Amino acid sequence: MKAKNIFLTGLVVFILSGCFVKSLHPFYKDGDLLFRKEFLGTWTGNDSSSWKIEQHMKSTGILQPHKPENAYLITYSDKKGTSQFSVHLFNLGNKLFFDFYPEEVESSSEMMASHLVPMHTVARVEQSSGKITIQWYNEEWLIGMFKQNRIRIAHEKIPLESGKSDDDNFQVVLTASTDDLQKFMLKYSDDPKAFNKDYTFILTKNNPQ
Repeated sequence: MKAKNIFLTGLVVFILSGCFVKSLHPFYKDGDLLFRKEFLGTWTGNDSSSWKIEQHMKSTGILQPHKPENAYLITYSDKKGTSQFSVHLFNLGNKLFFDFYPEEVESSSEMMASHLVPMHTVARVEQSSGKITIQWYNEEWLIGMFKQNRIRIAHEKIPLESGKSDDDNFQVVLTASTDDLQKFMLKYSDDPKAFNKDYTFILTKNNPQ
């Protein structure tokens, strides 16, 4: 079986190594999805990163034309490299969120790519005054909640280094269903501690019309 390639650059590095709340299952349901054309375009982040947001196009078969999907293709670039994501905008509890999922992933070898599993991450999205603010749920906060037994949701602890099992050497991967993921999000969507200030991006549109 041919492995999907994985780019270990840009945001993908953070998704694989920590920082963001990660899930095997999507955070959205089809009925929650939205598509807003005002998100389309090329944007610059407050850290000088580049964000190209296009409508995602779905293949309909060999030699067949692609069709637009109710989703975005986001190409993220910074000084470390470029990553692409299939991104779904959805409404939950009258708040907007982005579900990020790696699009094209490349590794130095097929063997390495075979050992990597793409995951979903979720970020709260706000748009005002011609800017987009994207703020991810904070994995450190989530781990703290688990340690204090303040939250129950299906998950697995994944060691960051092989052979080490101490309490500070793991990341969390949520294995809960989409229903349970959304219950979790609704409960903590107004908690400022739940979001990662270090990975808050404020995007300004390039050459706005």
